[in-house]
Amino acid sequence: MADEDQQARRRRALSRSSSGTSTRRRPRHTQSAVLPSHCARAVSTRGRSPMTRPVSTDRTVQPTLTHYWDGRAREYDAHQQSRDRLRVDHAAWGRGFTEALPEAAVDVLDVGTGSGYLAFLLADLGKRVVGTDLSESMLDIARARAADRAGEGRPAPDFRQDDAVEPSFAPGSFDAIVNRYVMWTLRDPLAALTNWKRLLRPGGTIAVVDAPWFPYGIEANQTERFAEHYSAGVARELPLAESSSIEDTVAVVRQAGFLHVTATPLTEILEIDTARGAVPGHHVQLQHVITGVKAPVTEGSDQHRDIAVEAVTSLEPQLGQWERAFTVCAHPTRLKLLVALHAAPEASVSDLAHAVGVSPNAVTQALRKLEDLEIAVPRRDGRHRRWRLTDATVHALLHHVSAPHSPLHPEHA
Repeated sequence: MADEDQQARRRRALSRSSSGTSTRRRPRHTQSAVLPSHCARAVSTRGRSPMTRPVSTDRTVQPTLTHYWDGRAREYDAHQQSRDRLRVDHAAWGRGFTEALPEAAVDVLDVGTGSGYLAFLLADLGKRVVGTDLSESMLDIARARAADRAGEGRPAPDFRQDDAVEPSFAPGSFDAIVNRYVMWTLRDPLAALTNWKRLLRPGGTIAVVDAPWFPYGIEANQTERFAEHYSAGVARELPLAESSSIEDTVAVVRQAGFLHVTATPLTEILEIDTARGAVPGHHVQLQHVITGVKAPVTEGSDQHRDIAVEAVTSLEPQLGQWERAFTVCAHPTRLKLLVALHAAPEASVSDLAHAVGVSPNAVTQALRKLEDLEIAVPRRDGRHRRWRLTDATVHALLHHVSAPHSPLHPEHA
């Protein structure tokens, strides 16, 4: 009976919230909430989702980046080949990619291969690997190492100069496409992913490794000559360069049409980096391998029907939760309020009113409805009530629409 009463209370609150209206007005205050300067910059940089940011049309961006990596090639390779961690790194990355790639994935493309670290590792795992990069200096190192390996009778990848965003291979050439530390520096990640999917065979796999390296601004990297090439202007042309969450990359992979997209934390790599140090210019960061699958070819209406039935059936247990979450998020002002709470938990009513652009009274009413629905809860802080989003389903839905996090969000900072 208690459960029925609780459900009835939720339905009444949801009904009231669906019919409620609010009047949009100009915020009374122009002063933003006070944050440390580096945090404020991170929030402003994340103002728009990478999926909605304009695509770079500056033709000087890619040559500038390529020039940087040409000059950095030997130093970067020396770090990857350092004796104090080469063996343990190789073993850990081997385990990571053995789990990420199907055993049947034999023909593999490593885009943005650099000096070939990942390409050589996958060749040692029995894959036929092609590695591509625009940096000729990186490729020189990779080709010299491949020649040495071939002389020893060891498998060697084929290295070619090619653009990661617009690769030149024929459709359906590969079983898998991989890369490490490439997504953040792509001038058009969605176009790149769409092109990679075209190169995959039906059922092929993508596996990309990255992390939010510069959540407080790309100028945090103090590597020599980095700022000359990766300036603030260049960073604005790279949609994922200053992401504060790996969910930004996940969202773009999903938008490109890959299925079964998952982000797996590489905790073993984190432990190694914590013990031995990260690449110069970077801080130790939890990395993820993001995997996805190109849709397989199905023939016959029965297969399509069976797949559709399976998809709906798998959702049935959570259908009510998702229906409720979509209903709550359907109101534009309420959605803005949830996005604000998601980015800045413990915000006050006045903070939220300033962010959303409605009166404090309208925000208070909306928050009470969210509290009735058990979606948000307040905490008394002197004269203020500070609010936090608590509903996991709504939280997950906000991730799907690329609602940003900030350093104020301890679970994701």
